[in-house]
Amino acid sequence: MHLRLMLPSFPWTRALEEGRIDIPGVTYECAPYIENAPDRFEAFVSGGYDVGEDSVRSFIVKRVNGVAPAALPVFFDREHLQRNIFVRADSSLKHPRDLIGKRVGTRQTLQSGTCAGVLMMLESGYGIALEEIHWRTGHPPDRTFDRIRLDVAQGPATDRENLDLLLQGELDAMISNLEGRYWSLFGPDLLDHETTPPAGVRPLIADPTIIAETYRRTGLYPITDVVVVRPELIADRPDLPEALMRAFTEANALASDYRSGIEEHLARMEVELLGEDPHVHGLGTNARTNLELFIDLLYRLGAIERPITPAEMFTPAPN
Repeated sequence: MHLRLMLPSFPWTRALEEGRIDIPGVTYECAPYIENAPDRFEAFVSGGYDVGEDSVRSFIVKRVNGVAPAALPVFFDREHLQRNIFVRADSSLKHPRDLIGKRVGTRQTLQSGTCAGVLMMLESGYGIALEEIHWRTGHPPDRTFDRIRLDVAQGPATDRENLDLLLQGELDAMISNLEGRYWSLFGPDLLDHETTPPAGVRPLIADPTIIAETYRRTGLYPITDVVVVRPELIADRPDLPEALMRAFTEANALASDYRSGIEEHLARMEVELLGEDPHVHGLGTNARTNLELFIDLLYRLGAIERPITPAEMFTPAPN
């Protein structure tokens, strides 16, 4: 069997990219060329790849409609999703609870992986009632299915516009995409993976010890994406999921070989601050809890028609 893998080029996938990992009975090639996760999701569908990624939200929509690929509990790019909230440098806002009653903007829909993950942390990590925040989004959701009844109005469609309104005082905070794993704990903060925030803007929570304490207290570290496999391959070879899980786990264990010096330092510091290594593939207790909370929130936001359990996600769909 020959497999085409659409993967991100991360230290924890590079051993596969370089062909160092043996998958019994399988030859493979990797396409590590697409940096933006949503573009990789689309490439898996449109590019004829055998293994790739999908967002949890998109996967569940497909699963409920009976057209989903098979999913593996492999999580390439978890984010703490607490540095993703930005305020003015001179803002009086210091803690997530200070967002109550404030105007928070984002270019994305609140149903997106990043925003839903941020909302999950606010609600389950800090006990904040999401309906008490005034949301301004570039893509307001269809309110028909919003089970929380959030206060959502049209907002700017770009990070640049959100930054302008933030600096002008017309927004109190904004949400943007950042990097994953240890970068989401320590920074540097690159808005939408590219742009350094301008002078006069800071993360609401910039102290890694506060983020780490929230993890130690709650175990929360959102999972928004999963690895997917074309189901017909598993029908032909039922042991393929197990073989791929071993391969991804082996590649993850070799990540230190591909990190820069600063990355290796940050990776070790993350484990030290959190008290454990959270980047373990498989449906363990921590992954299950984070997926349960995230899926429940997606349902209440109206992003999915009905919730499914984490176990259902990684169980082959009935014929």
